[in-house]
Amino acid sequence: MVYGGVAHAQDATPAAAENAAATEGNEILVTARRTSERLQDVPVAVTAFGGAALADRNVATLDEIAKYTPNIRFDGAAALSGGNYNATVFVRGVGQNDFAIFSDPGVGFYVDDVYYARSIGGVMDAVDIDNVQVLRGPQGTLFGKNTIGGAVLINTATPNLNDFSGRVEGTYGSFRRIDVKGAVNIPIAPGLAGLRISAASLNRDGYVKRLLDGGTQGDRSAQMVRAKLRIQPEGSGLTIDIGGDYTRARETSAPSDLLAVGNAPGITGTPFLTNYNRFVAPTRGIIAPNGQPTLNPSFITASPFETWAGGPNDNDLDLWGAQGIVSYEIGSATLKSITAYRHMKAYFTRDGDNSPFVFRQTTNRDKQWQFSQELQLTGSAFADRIKYVLGGFYFKEKASDIATADLAIGLSPPLATAGPFTPAVFIQNYTDNRSLAAYGQLDFEIVPRLSVTLGARYTSDRKIFTSINVRQRDLVQFVNVTKSATFEKFTPRLGLNFKASRDLLIYASYSEGFKQGGFNGRPLDNAGEVTQYAPETLKTYEAGIKAQWLDGTLTTNIAAFHSNYKDIQLTVNQTPTNFVANAAAGKINGFEFETVMRPARWFTFNAGVGYLDAKYVSVGQGLGPTQVLPITLASHFVKAPKWTVNTGAEIRKDLADGSDVTFRLDYTMYSRIYHDVANSPIITDDGYGLLNARLAYTLPGRNITLAAFGTNLTNTLYFVSGNVSSAFGLAEASYGRPREWGISAAFKF
Repeated sequence: MVYGGVAHAQDATPAAAENAAATEGNEILVTARRTSERLQDVPVAVTAFGGAALADRNVATLDEIAKYTPNIRFDGAAALSGGNYNATVFVRGVGQNDFAIFSDPGVGFYVDDVYYARSIGGVMDAVDIDNVQVLRGPQGTLFGKNTIGGAVLINTATPNLNDFSGRVEGTYGSFRRIDVKGAVNIPIAPGLAGLRISAASLNRDGYVKRLLDGGTQGDRSAQMVRAKLRIQPEGSGLTIDIGGDYTRARETSAPSDLLAVGNAPGITGTPFLTNYNRFVAPTRGIIAPNGQPTLNPSFITASPFETWAGGPNDNDLDLWGAQGIVSYEIGSATLKSITAYRHMKAYFTRDGDNSPFVFRQTTNRDKQWQFSQELQLTGSAFADRIKYVLGGFYFKEKASDIATADLAIGLSPPLATAGPFTPAVFIQNYTDNRSLAAYGQLDFEIVPRLSVTLGARYTSDRKIFTSINVRQRDLVQFVNVTKSATFEKFTPRLGLNFKASRDLLIYASYSEGFKQGGFNGRPLDNAGEVTQYAPETLKTYEAGIKAQWLDGTLTTNIAAFHSNYKDIQLTVNQTPTNFVANAAAGKINGFEFETVMRPARWFTFNAGVGYLDAKYVSVGQGLGPTQVLPITLASHFVKAPKWTVNTGAEIRKDLADGSDVTFRLDYTMYSRIYHDVANSPIITDDGYGLLNARLAYTLPGRNITLAAFGTNLTNTLYFVSGNVSSAFGLAEASYGRPREWGISAAFKF
């Protein structure tokens, strides 16, 4: 199905769709530089997937793309949150491990050209997706918002102006999974206007059992709808896209498991735990599994998928937005306006002690709205020797976090104190952000096949932050402070690109990234803890080769990079030590290798390898007297495994009756992963692998496809996130999904 000169990857051949965003003939097209061009012509490290490639890999939520992309970690269930949809994303060791509204992500997400500002709700469902593109390294000279670590571009399916068509798919599987997805394309006025409506209902039971009340954690119960209208008068050069979407989730908390209660190295008995067990726990009428009326290690279950948690068990999300995109062709240039409004409301809870006691529990009620306006001018001049992108960006958001931290409930001074700390608090955080930016990039062909890239960006970010905290025991307000700051930065990009032949590109580039500073939003004693941290910066040198061989049946892309990372915003969440500080500088070296081979029409093989050597080169100090850094020069970066490896093989057999059978096998491997800045051994993965498979049969006529699939077939046990609080003597973790199976049927018309 072709429109606008570009064919959907879903309709491309398997080889072309292997890593395709879109295809034209057998060429893979991407929009990584804000214009449609061949993937092999783009001097940027980018991995792209078409909708068919996502389906072939059983991708249900977009965090799963990390399994097939070098040097990226994309995890849900952010530590301390209890929210399934709360994302933590790192590209080449650069990202953010905190979900809080005062923490800004280090990797930018764009859905249909619209920037999504918050990590809450960042784990999106893969429903009617046209393509996903993962760009690694700073991308500030082409996109609205600064993207210091990288950018993830998500493009949903676009209306077709001429054909009435649709697709319905149902899935049944483990944990009583029942998913129904559908999309319909309606030509309102053939050749002039078309409407596409997508919807889904996604449901499955949780995979962690709550032994106390028989409930579960980690379930799915979400519904979504999206509508997109395209108006494109023939011959006018004008394209108008209007869209809206709504997602509603009413789920249980993210999976949680208790790892230690004062019985592991570095997690010993503390005054909080000792005094709580002596003076409070025996008065609660709660008996531990070992018969004692205390919070003790017997609450650690034999199975990682069981918990004694007795606290609130909720994870609600309402996410909606509307956008209008107007493009107008003016000769060889295109002027585009991107206007969008988005609104988020979330409620999520966490029982951090995983017991019937109220010793370490949190609840968060978050709201956020954002408005963005972006103008872009793209085009070419001088017989296409110059290609350019110019843009301006305005962004405004307001967000609030109304939270409770139920910590050591029942303890009163002096038994509750171990240094300056107020155990249980009511929290109100408000942030008011504004961003202005101008950016541009020019590619100039100096001589045939040799071009230079010049890019620049100016950013002005203003942040106003208010923190109000009230002690639960006496309702005394001990923090009420408002602070503001403006952060400005000029960031350039330089590149040299040599197109040795149509199938060989050699490039080198230098780019700078910038992420605004902010304010600590977790004070537990006084207003002095609401300290200001500075922006972080990244300077990256990259060189790469993109090549196709043997008439396009072999593709090999290689990128090597060196980054200087300064004023790193390290998030320390070790209650009662919770803060962000520009604690270190680092150097990151690495490479990425990706290949797709099709030695025969019926067989396709792909592989990707990522290597990271991320090291601290200096360690500073916290910004306040209670901010003690848990790192040294020997510490490792969080969520930055040294090796990420993915391999996949696909066998397809065309049958005589016009049907076909496809079998696909994927394996992903990670080396050691540290899930907190302190590199706590108890929540460190020593490395693991995940094996997925899918068998699909498409009936004659190609309208009906039946499939059976399995994920994590080896039933590997691995962490998604974790948290250690030595002061409370507790360690907890969220494990990834166990082995699952499913069957599906899809019908298109």
